[in-house]
Amino acid sequence: MFNTTLSEATFTYFENSVGRLLEHPAGQYISVEYRTGPRQISELQAFLAHAGQLLARWGWDKLLGQQEMMTAFTPEEIEWVTGYWRTKAQQRTDMLYGALLLPHDVFASLSWKGSRTATPPTPYSAYSAG
Repeated sequence: MFNTTLSEATFTYFENSVGRLLEHPAGQYISVEYRTGPRQISELQAFLAHAGQLLARWGWDKLLGQQEMMTAFTPEEIEWVTGYWRTKAQQRTDMLYGALLLPHDVFASLSWKGSRTATPPTPYSAYSAG
């Protein structure tokens, strides 16, 4: 269960043009906050790699994906993310729990759905493989 109380201390672990990764030690989860606007594929790759490193660093298995402001993935990003999940999902042996706050932009929401079908577990199965 996620402990998302407002009094909980949070720490910024990583931030770039894609978004921000926050540590929530009391609840033992990370917050993945996406920004709006265009992204560079290298920035997305770094962002997801750091999310995996953060989960692995503490041995956590929960994350909160805050995607309300997220811009839809480009076809190049969908292709990369899908391949990344396929590769990393095979390396994971434990469960990873996630909650998603979906984007307001219907096309961004659809881009998640399209790439999620490529790997059955969850779109975050690759994160802790970092």
